[in-house]
Amino acid sequence: MVAPSSGPTYGYSRQWGSFGGPSAPNGVALDSSGNVYIADSQNYAVGKIAKNGTFLTMWGSQGSGQGQLKNPLGIAVDSGANVFVTDSVNNNVQKFSSTGNFLGTWNSNGTSNGMLLHPQGIAVNSSGYVYVVDQGHQQVGIFRNDGTFARYFRLGPSGNFTMALGIAIDSLGFVYVDDDNTSVNDGFSGNVTKFTRNGSFVSSWGGVNLGGPILWPQGLAVDSSFNVYVADNGANRIEKFDSNHRLQLSFGSPGTLPGQFSYPIGVAVDSQGNVFVGDPINFNVQLFSSTTGSYITSVSYQRTGRLSDPYGSAVDSSGNVYIADRDNNRVQKFNSLTGSFLTAWGMPGNRTGQFNTPSGVAVDRNGNIYVTDSNNNRVQKFLSDGTFIKAWGSFGTGNGLFYFPSGIAVDNSNNVYVTDNSNDRVEKFDSSGNFISAWGSTGSTNGQFNGPQGIAVDSTGAVFVSDSGNNRIEKFTTSGGFLATWGSSGSQNGMFSSPMGIALDSMGNLFVADTFNGRVQEFAGNGTFLTAFGIVGLGNGQFVNPEGVAMDNSDNVYVTDDNLLTPGTANNRVEVFAPFHDTAVTSLTLSRYTAYSGVTLVQPVALNFMISNFGLSNETFWARAFANGTSIGQQNLTLASGVSQPVLFSWFSSSLARGTYNITGQVQPVSGDPNLANNIIQGGLFYVRLKGDISGDCRVNIIDFSNVAGKFGKNIGDVAYRADSDLNNDGKINIADVAIVGGNFGSNC
Repeated sequence: MVAPSSGPTYGYSRQWGSFGGPSAPNGVALDSSGNVYIADSQNYAVGKIAKNGTFLTMWGSQGSGQGQLKNPLGIAVDSGANVFVTDSVNNNVQKFSSTGNFLGTWNSNGTSNGMLLHPQGIAVNSSGYVYVVDQGHQQVGIFRNDGTFARYFRLGPSGNFTMALGIAIDSLGFVYVDDDNTSVNDGFSGNVTKFTRNGSFVSSWGGVNLGGPILWPQGLAVDSSFNVYVADNGANRIEKFDSNHRLQLSFGSPGTLPGQFSYPIGVAVDSQGNVFVGDPINFNVQLFSSTTGSYITSVSYQRTGRLSDPYGSAVDSSGNVYIADRDNNRVQKFNSLTGSFLTAWGMPGNRTGQFNTPSGVAVDRNGNIYVTDSNNNRVQKFLSDGTFIKAWGSFGTGNGLFYFPSGIAVDNSNNVYVTDNSNDRVEKFDSSGNFISAWGSTGSTNGQFNGPQGIAVDSTGAVFVSDSGNNRIEKFTTSGGFLATWGSSGSQNGMFSSPMGIALDSMGNLFVADTFNGRVQEFAGNGTFLTAFGIVGLGNGQFVNPEGVAMDNSDNVYVTDDNLLTPGTANNRVEVFAPFHDTAVTSLTLSRYTAYSGVTLVQPVALNFMISNFGLSNETFWARAFANGTSIGQQNLTLASGVSQPVLFSWFSSSLARGTYNITGQVQPVSGDPNLANNIIQGGLFYVRLKGDISGDCRVNIIDFSNVAGKFGKNIGDVAYRADSDLNNDGKINIADVAIVGGNFGSNC
C-alpha cells in the first residue's frame, strides 16, 4: 500500500454530447407531398424537412451497421415513399421508410455484378427500378426495389464514365447522368448524357468540352416538361436546359449570401416548379423559382443535443447547464444530472436572438442568461428559456464597444464583466448594459493582456482573467486594480498552454481550462497550485481541447471539450468531474480490450483498480466492477485513511455474445456514511468481435488480413505489437493468427 499523492481530487463522472451541427446536404430528394429529404454528410444522417422549412425527423448515426452512415451522398424517394441512400464510404445502398425505419441494404465493395464501389447519385423510375451511379466501377447499376441486381451500363469510347456523380430519370423512363471530368476530351466527359431505360446512348451535351456552359456537374433533376437542371459545382450555379439541350436559365454565384452557393451538390424539382439545391458548405438547401431563378428561401436544421465546437458554459441555481454551441450559432440547455437536452435558441445571423460565433455564457442571480456574440461584437441577454431581452455593443475600441468579446461573468450585484479579446481589455457593465468601467491594454506586464479569454468573479468581488496569449492568470479588484498574477508557458503544474475558460468553486478555488495541455488545473485564490486532472485523448476523462469550465452548487466541474483536429469524429462534448468523497476509485484499466467469439482465451481479462481513501478515518466498502451494468466481480475492503491500494479482478469473457461492453468500476458504502459517495469510474469499452474481425466492421476481409500481416512476427512488449491482431491471445502475432483470419475469411455478422 502507498499513500495517495496530492492529486487528483476530482474524478470523471459522466458526459454527454457528440458531434453534430447544421445539415450539410450532399443529396436532395422530394416526395409526392413536397417533403425534402437530405443526405446529410455532416451528421451522418438523413434529414426530413417539410416544404415550409419545419423540421420533421432525422435518422442515422456514424458507423457501418444497419441504418448507420459514413458518407451519405445520393438520395431518392420512390412512389411508395421508400427512401434510398447511397453511402460512398460503406459502399452500399440502404433503404428506409419515410419515417426512418430501416428496411434493408445491399451490396458492398467488390467486383462481382451488383457490387458497388463509391456509389454516388441514385434515382428510381416509375416501375420501381433503382439506378445507382457506381463511380468506382465507372458504370450505372440497375437494381430491383429489393436490391436484386438487374444489369449495368457504361459510356464512352473506352466503355467507361470518367467521374459520374448525378443521375435523374424523367417520366418516360429516360436516364440522365452527369460526368464531371472535363480534362478528358472524349466527346462525353464533363457533360450530361441521356440514355434509354436500359442504358442505350441517346445524346450528350452541355460540357465545356462541347462548347457548353457546364464546368463540374454534380447533381441532376428533370421536371415534368423534360427540362434538365444541373448543379454546376465548379461554377457555383444552376443551369437549366430544355428538352432540346438549349440553355434556358442560369442562376447563382459564389458566396454565402441567400441565392449564392459554395460548391452545390444535388438538385431536385417539385411539381410546382420549385428548384431545391443542396449547398453543403453553406449548410442549407436553397429554394428557387424554376422560371426566373429567383431565390425564395432556405431550409435547414440543427441536430439538438449535438455540439460543434462547444465553448463557454454556465450552470444556474437549478442545475441547468447552458453551452455556447459556437459553430452551430446557438445556445443549448441541458439537465446537469442526465445530460438530457432541454431547449436551444439561436441561429446564424445578426438580428436579435441570432448569433455569429457565441463564445461565453453567464447566469445572473435572477436566472437571466448573458451570451457574448463574438463576431457580432455584442452581448445578448435572455431569459432562461431563450426569450430575448436586450443586446448591447457593436464593433469598435471606445467604451461599451467590442472587438470579439469572449468570456463573460456576473458578480453578486449582477454587474457584467466581459473580456474584450482583440481590444485586450476587460469591460464592466450593469445588468442593463450600461457601461461602468474598463481596464487593460496590449502587452505582457502586470495588468496588460494578450488575447484575454475566460473571466470569473468571486464572492468578494475579485476578478480573475485568463490571459491566454501570455499563458497566465491575472487577478484584479472589482474596479480593475491589479492584485496578482501567476503562470507561464509550459506543461508543468502551474504552467499553461493557452488557458481559456475559468470558473470558481464554493471555496473560492479557481479551475482553469489549460486548453492545449489537454487538462484542467485547480488553484487557490492566491494562485497556489492544488491539483490537475485530464490528459490528452478521446477517452472518458480525457480532453483534446478543453475550452469552457463551469461549476454547480455541489462543486462538480463541467468542461466543454472540442476536437478541432478531427471534427466530426470525437469529443465535442461536455464532461463532468466530481470531487472525491473519502474512498474513491481513482483509476480502472483493463489488460486488454478485445476478445473474439469462438476463440479460447489463454488469459482472463484483468481489471486493475486503484482505490484511495481521501478521508480522515478508516473506511469499509464494496469495490465492484460492471459490464453494461451487470456485476462481473466485487470485493469487500477496509482502507486506512490516506492510503491507496491496487485491487485486481479477473474476468472470463469467453462466453460473451458479440457486442460492445461498457466496463465501469464503483465504490459503494457498506453502511450509510454520508461522506462515502457511490463513486463510479469508466474503464473503457470492451469488444467481443466476430472471430478474425480485427477492424470491427462485422466482416472478415482483406483489411483484417492486412492488419495481421502488417504486425506479423511481433510479440507482446514490442512497440509495434497490437493486441487486437493477436487473435488467440498468446502474446505473439504469427501464423496461427493468419490462419484464424483465413479460416473465417468472408464471414459476416
